[in-house]
Amino acid sequence: MTERGRKSRRTSPGLKYLLVLLMAALVIVSALLFAEPTRADRNVDGTLPVNETIVEELRSMEDEDVRQVVQKMTSVAESRWESESASIWESESVEQSIAMSIALEESSIEASEAQSLYESSVAEASKEAEYAALNAPLAGSHLIARDVVRNCDDTDIAYIRALYSHCIVIGNSRAKNAVDCGILTDNEVKYMSGVPIKTLEPFALQQAYLYAPKTLFIMGLNDVAVYDRDAEAFKADYTAMLRQYQAINPGKIYVMESLPLPDPAAEGYFYRAYTSLPAFNDAIYRMCQENGWTYVSASDYAEARLINSEDHAHYGKEFYFLWAQTIATQMHLWEDNAGLGYEIP
Repeated sequence: MTERGRKSRRTSPGLKYLLVLLMAALVIVSALLFAEPTRADRNVDGTLPVNETIVEELRSMEDEDVRQVVQKMTSVAESRWESESASIWESESVEQSIAMSIALEESSIEASEAQSLYESSVAEASKEAEYAALNAPLAGSHLIARDVVRNCDDTDIAYIRALYSHCIVIGNSRAKNAVDCGILTDNEVKYMSGVPIKTLEPFALQQAYLYAPKTLFIMGLNDVAVYDRDAEAFKADYTAMLRQYQAINPGKIYVMESLPLPDPAAEGYFYRAYTSLPAFNDAIYRMCQENGWTYVSASDYAEARLINSEDHAHYGKEFYFLWAQTIATQMHLWEDNAGLGYEIP
């Protein structure tokens, strides 16, 4: 046997032994890796140990997912609000419910409390009126109680204002005209020019807290165009506003017709009023009948020659002398003032 052969025979057992050792090491490592952890490897309470680093990473991923979900929900909500906010306000029932809730929340009072506040307000107003009666204005030299005369002048204005001193008038530019021509003042008249019912509503409800014993509402002319001749929709909104007003102030409510437009030159913005005002006034009349409010009119004195505005739709001083007298009669303001000590002509 050569020297090379002897060396090969000597090294073969060594390689085999080395391979056996490597295989044994692999078996041990595998057993350690895949075997269930022993009790010594567990926490005191028996649970498996937790890798805090991995947990924090998972929490970070979870928070990120939550933020993404919240952002998505917010985006969807904003998108839905933008697309639906306009249409939701067109819903009559939703709008009226919200308006009523706002009125009641702002008042923070029950109907019984409103009645109590109203009665105390009336009592206080009566005391002031009794005191004022000692210096009551002289009866107008031309006025006739519960009648309408045409030859009034500025000497009658003080007494006319006295007639209206214990009520308020709320309305549009046709209410404002009574102030513009000097017949009444903004103590008696609360107005917003050129607005429909829905725009006037918040302002009108604020006036309810004055607790006037009697309130006269004057609306309709601007609503003809806004409601596109839909008198029933106008009636529904007018009714909702007045009910909210009365929920705060339980005093007596009077509602005036929308004055006619006898001047054929009143076209443009007021053109639709020519054919639609009768239907709107009929709606106002039915609204009053259904709710126990009093419908008042001054159309008998609404002559074309008494209109003095560029739009040919608003009346001047001569008309409001007549208007003030006939409305005072229909609201029984002569009797009110007589009861408070004022001299009746």
